[in-house]
Amino acid sequence: MLTSSWSANYRRGLRALSRHRPAEAVRSLQGALEDCPTAHTQDLYHICFYLGVALRRTGYPQSGIKSWLSCQRLNKRGITRKMLARFTNCYGMDRQTSSAADDWHAFSSIQIARYLLCKHQRTFSTMAEQDMIKDLVLDAWAELRQSGGLEGKSGCEKIEAFRSIRIVFPSLVQFEPHINGPVINVNFQTKKRVALTDRCSCGSGLPFVLCCGRTPGKEELLSGHF
Repeated sequence: MLTSSWSANYRRGLRALSRHRPAEAVRSLQGALEDCPTAHTQDLYHICFYLGVALRRTGYPQSGIKSWLSCQRLNKRGITRKMLARFTNCYGMDRQTSSAADDWHAFSSIQIARYLLCKHQRTFSTMAEQDMIKDLVLDAWAELRQSGGLEGKSGCEKIEAFRSIRIVFPSLVQFEPHINGPVINVNFQTKKRVALTDRCSCGSGLPFVLCCGRTPGKEELLSGHF
């Protein structure tokens, strides 16, 4: 039960949501989340759930997904599993209007993340740089689509195919790590490899590909937090 002073922020957030003021709700719910005692797991669950709703309505669907994933770690049987199934695709990203659009967003995010990881600030310096990289990614995507290499593949198989494609980016990016083979996910606690379809070790109960191994979205890439 909400009994502490931080509950005022929670109630304000719910009122703002009911009055269709999601940005105000985000501020209030973030304040509640910061002050809520960690021992109050059920209260934290509800705060994270409504924060995810508010973030989505504000235009930050990927941040909303991250908030709902936090809910999953607090309560595997909560309503967030249904919300994630409804609003996320097989890459753990915000669901688009078609499977082709889902594929494109996953491919472009994987390639752009690879480019940005080689930059100190992890962000684009100019819009011209962003447009140039997007054009290179678009060319690689068109070539992949024309090859027919994605036909009949599952989401996990497509991820492996996306990761195997190496785009030659401009020389202004230096110190790119040289990777000959595929990306290998490892659980360092068990010292075992983690398949994309394995249950995530964070405790969410979700497959790794939909949780900690999900593909970052556009808003995360542009902010540098991925």
